[in-house]
Amino acid sequence: MSAALLVAACVLAAGCGGGKRNAGTHKAAATAPKACHLSAAQKDAIARARADIRRLQRIQAPLHTFSQRGTPAQERVTGQFLTDLTRVKLPIDTRATLIHKAKAAVGLCGLCFHGLEAEEPVVSGHLGEPRCS
Repeated sequence: MSAALLVAACVLAAGCGGGKRNAGTHKAAATAPKACHLSAAQKDAIARARADIRRLQRIQAPLHTFSQRGTPAQERVTGQFLTDLTRVKLPIDTRATLIHKAKAAVGLCGLCFHGLEAEEPVVSGHLGEPRCS
């Protein structure tokens, strides 16, 4: 019985971590990355892409069933979204966020969803593309 208490006491003592914290290390980890400086053309492209996402949401709102092809309007506006998104090089995180929102707006259109998913910048992010390029 005393051996079990000794083991439990050692485990508790080891897990307490009474060491000092380095404030500089934790402060650096807690700060968010700085926002990218966007040009007027980039801001315009983002505004057009957001307008396309709102159109996609309005198109999908009355739909209730999944379709592989979707409606002609979904396909047209999805194509327009992709065109608007690629007119100007956007920061990788901005591009990813816009595509993510567009995918949520076309969840009932299989081809639209897969087309957007193919454009997602996942690979370039893992290859070390600069965030604000």
